Amino acid sequence: MQILDEKFCTGCGACYNTCPMNAITMQSDNYGFYKPIIDTEKCINCELCKRVCPQNNYISANYKEPISFAFQNKNKQQLYKSASGGAFAFFAQEIINNGGIVYGVVWDKNIVACHIRTDNLNDLEKMYSSKYVQSNTKETFKEAKKDLKNGKIVLFSGVPCQIAGLRSYLKDNYTNLITVELICHGVQSPLLLEKYKEEFLKNKPNEKILNINFRSKKIGWFWGNCYTTIETSKKTYNLPDNYYAKLMDLTMNESCFSCKFTGFPRVADITIGDFWGVNEYDSSLYDKKGLSIIFINNKKGKEFFLKSNNNCNITKIPLDAAIKRNPNIKNVTIKHKLRDSFLNDLCMENKPLVKCVKKYLNKTLGRCIYEKLPKFIQNFIKYNVLKKEKC
Repeated sequence: MQILDEKFCTGCGACYNTCPMNAITMQSDNYGFYKPIIDTEKCINCELCKRVCPQNNYISANYKEPISFAFQNKNKQQLYKSASGGAFAFFAQEIINNGGIVYGVVWDKNIVACHIRTDNLNDLEKMYSSKYVQSNTKETFKEAKKDLKNGKIVLFSGVPCQIAGLRSYLKDNYTNLITVELICHGVQSPLLLEKYKEEFLKNKPNEKILNINFRSKKIGWFWGNCYTTIETSKKTYNLPDNYYAKLMDLTMNESCFSCKFTGFPRVADITIGDFWGVNEYDSSLYDKKGLSIIFINNKKGKEFFLKSNNNCNITKIPLDAAIKRNPNIKNVTIKHKLRDSFLNDLCMENKPLVKCVKKYLNKTLGRCIYEKLPKFIQNFIKYNVLKKEKC
């Protein structure tokens, strides 16, 4: 039995969590993405996996046009450790302080991205900032359902397809559940991260990576910042122009190019992301410490937001201003023409990452000019000029 065409599978884990016979396991495909594998000997053909798959049946009942805000957390430590304005840290702390449970993405001891459950502030800090790789949700949908049934307030965060998977799995619209989704450009292959870690440690004997921050604010928050901080067992490395970020478009999951969770209505109660282009809207709001966009997508999200908007700076903004420099709010990412070739070289041919980087990030004149353009011009070219040429 096949749940759906593999190229549309997001790897959200809803089918894995819902199977009554434990016949489904989440395993890496040839490109390293988590995909469900069905044990035909255990499968009883109940088709619950097909029915729970959000790609097959999910429909959002949220606002057709959300309410949008510029947001900045007043807690300086949380703001510095967050990728943008510290919105997730703010909301998550509110939940923890009220005796609730938070589900979010952390690096495990092997620097593999996975969802975990926490009821304490120490674990919460591990969830700050962007991981830029597909996360394994494991059994967190089951755990969240148990918490919800026990009357706990739960905040569950993730990319839109993961939130859709959770909602589809839960079926009921629990009043004690708050979902927070990220504005998503697409998820990267876990295998790329493994290759990157191997390459990074190649000439560093006896060192172990303890943490990676792909959105370090060591030099501030600004458009196009690729500053990465990597902490190992021996020292901390600061990488001002990390090539990992430049490889993202070449390593996305195939399902990202036909994402059905882009646009409006949104999937989660609250959507968060960077307020790129804030200078064009109101330069007085710009702050190198970071600024978020928040979308309030339904009544539940609005009530939660209004109850917990102390200790933060918020400014209501027009929806058009929020969308203008965040094209992935409305548009799916366009598949890079070299994506398949890159992944074949990296994964199928098992070529060293350093060779793939040299081959695919070759500095042609056009590429050099493109990379020096402001980010909003790059996005205009990518989502208007290139898209039209593709069509």
